[in-house]
Amino acid sequence: MEANITRELIFEHFANKVTPLQRRQIDDWLQTEGNEELYYKWLEEWENSNPEYQPDSERLVGGYVRYIRTHPRQGDQAGGALPKWQFRLPRNWGTASMAAAVAVLLVAAGIWLNRSSLLNYKTYQTSNGEVRRFVLMDGSLVTLNARSQLRVPRWGFGTSSREVVLDGEASFTVRHTPDHRKFVVSTGKGFEVVVLGTEFSVFSRSRGARVVLNRGSVKVNYQEGSATKQLMMKPGELVSFDPQNHPTLSQATALTDLSLWQEKRFVFEQTRLSEVAQMLEETYGLKVEIGSPQLAQRELMGSFRANNLDELLHTISDLLDIDIVREADTIRLSEK
Repeated sequence: MEANITRELIFEHFANKVTPLQRRQIDDWLQTEGNEELYYKWLEEWENSNPEYQPDSERLVGGYVRYIRTHPRQGDQAGGALPKWQFRLPRNWGTASMAAAVAVLLVAAGIWLNRSSLLNYKTYQTSNGEVRRFVLMDGSLVTLNARSQLRVPRWGFGTSSREVVLDGEASFTVRHTPDHRKFVVSTGKGFEVVVLGTEFSVFSRSRGARVVLNRGSVKVNYQEGSATKQLMMKPGELVSFDPQNHPTLSQATALTDLSLWQEKRFVFEQTRLSEVAQMLEETYGLKVEIGSPQLAQRELMGSFRANNLDELLHTISDLLDIDIVREADTIRLSEK
């Protein structure tokens, strides 16, 4: 049964108050021709009734006028000539009305820049432990892992460009276009992935960055120092970047497949508990405390499924024979 997408539901969506199911229904609704135009019309209505910034213009202008009166120009104070690199405005320009005009222009410019950024990109994002799948306007399939964000141009995507911006972790199945238009995944880690049509996964978080190619071929452009470099990947290869953005190319294995999270499968191969703690913080937005440096160095081995956080914590506790206590948004790991 087709979902009933109303103006009120879309407004709730803009306010980030809808459920994951409702977001998927809206994504499906947007695939129908004509709905996208209505979506942007409602977006403009919502933005006009929910401005991100409401300045107190009278207070700001009044403060600016007081500053002008209490900080006269050097030439006005001493009656001397202004330095050659300065210039003097007509005296009627130093009025409250001129200050108000300047303040209004600055505020309007700021609001326009914020709105322009919001209008130009559609943002897909996931919350703690959530995985979302959606189809882009060019037919490419994206699976977004927990606590991740993907920004996609609202207009011209698939025709004038196919460049998206990823913060977090995602898998892509890119649809080939008749004009062989490139698909580019940009990150904030000093590298981007350029493809024509292929399947690959990108990991770009605080603890590192990796790309795994499943099918097809991709080119990775990256910045190393002041030099811009590139490398070509073949199916089954993994490229990892260290903190200095130096790449290491190797063969991917079942243990290094970045898309395992889609199946809620966790694979550890001599993985230190400190690294597991980072993964928990990234995926679930939790603070993890480890009882001792010795415990942080203990390693996990094994492969298992966990449908939720509690199952994952229980398995880790059994594998390492340790105590795990969860209180609100904090997890404490300690020896028994």
